[in-house]
Amino acid sequence: MSVDIRAAHLAMRRSGSDVFPPECLEYLLHLVFRASFQGKGFRDLPAAELCRILRQQAAEDFGTFAEMTLDRFGLKTFDDVGRAVFLLAEHGCLTLRDGETRADYAAAGPIRFPQG
Repeated sequence: MSVDIRAAHLAMRRSGSDVFPPECLEYLLHLVFRASFQGKGFRDLPAAELCRILRQQAAEDFGTFAEMTLDRFGLKTFDDVGRAVFLLAEHGCLTLRDGETRADYAAAGPIRFPQG
């Protein structure tokens, strides 16, 4: 785990706000890097696309336990994903797109996976 993720996690604990476990922040950070990397550089990753990729990748990574795992990570809605993304950005782990807001994530609603 990188020092930046630890700093973000500790800042959340100190502020008394809801805490994302370090595993959540690390998973999300790696997901963003994998999704945005294109050969020689990084591309902008809009919130809606990150939300779609997160749902798809979590289903692949955790199977029938995807919803439960993200719930344990503190990610029940895509607004929670936005909070985590903005926390990582605040601590220099990510760069936000120009004009990106938490509302962009909240618009995606709850994180749900098809049952079956």
